[in-house]
Amino acid sequence: MYQSILEKLKEYNKVTIFHHVGPDGDAMFSSLALRTFIMDNFPDKKVKMAGYETFDLITRNDKTADSFIKKSLAIVLDTANKERIDDQRYALAPYLIKIDHHPDFDHYGNEEYVDTKSSSACELLARILMSKDFEGTVMSKECCKYLYCGIVTDSQNFSTSNTTHKTLTTASKLAKRGELIIGDIVSYVTDNDYETFSVITAIRSKLKTEKKFAYVILNQKELKKLGVSSDDAKNQVNDLTKISDMNIFAFAVENEEGTYDCSYRSKRLYIINNVAYAHGGGGHANACATRNLPYDEQMDIFKELIEYSTNSPKFH
Repeated sequence: MYQSILEKLKEYNKVTIFHHVGPDGDAMFSSLALRTFIMDNFPDKKVKMAGYETFDLITRNDKTADSFIKKSLAIVLDTANKERIDDQRYALAPYLIKIDHHPDFDHYGNEEYVDTKSSSACELLARILMSKDFEGTVMSKECCKYLYCGIVTDSQNFSTSNTTHKTLTTASKLAKRGELIIGDIVSYVTDNDYETFSVITAIRSKLKTEKKFAYVILNQKELKKLGVSSDDAKNQVNDLTKISDMNIFAFAVENEEGTYDCSYRSKRLYIINNVAYAHGGGGHANACATRNLPYDEQMDIFKELIEYSTNSPKFH
């Protein structure tokens, strides 16, 4: 089933790994895990992680020349559609493999491995690397750690609606193979220092609710006063989901261009990604995002979600 991936890794001497814009833990940890796996098993190959944006826990992206990409195998991780790839030079590569767990609305690449029932790209990638097709290869402790971190971040520590028995089994296998200390990994990806905790507390004071919809919206002036970047701020949307008597959650921030980026979450029965797709965004049924929307359009989405939040859980 996955034999072709291994064959292509053996065929190409250069590999370029791509992820989506505004990368989260799953995008970055899956990229690091794949890079580590390739270097562990094919030390003579050259591997680059492409992209212009970084994740708060990981600041690594490699400077990658056009000439390198043109001779490399491209692997795109955790990215549903071509427009969201954080380096459009992926198109320069002679061969492309897509590995993803989002709804498969955009078919691209020479090979696609998409499993929408996986909690994360890291879960799917882990199953690929631990499959019979990859027997004889090595999965180092570091590789296992990255994959486990990605599963934890995207499943919100195994609490999201797309966490299944397969997720837990895959995580267990990674923990066993890598001899991982689970508590240390969870603390690494979920704990905050005092300064960050104080910012989160200040952000929570901005919370507004209407019907069964909870949201925060911050402009550039407020972000600067808090001393937090727009990406770091909207990543706090997951904290909102702990409010038991709310059904839909949103965190919108004004970016430097004066438009708004927003992350959305919802309780399991409230499907919201169709709203995001209607406004040029994307994501999962209960976790999605939009980017670069004018203020008025962002507020129109909020009005739509406010009404939906009290309806029966089936989007009209």
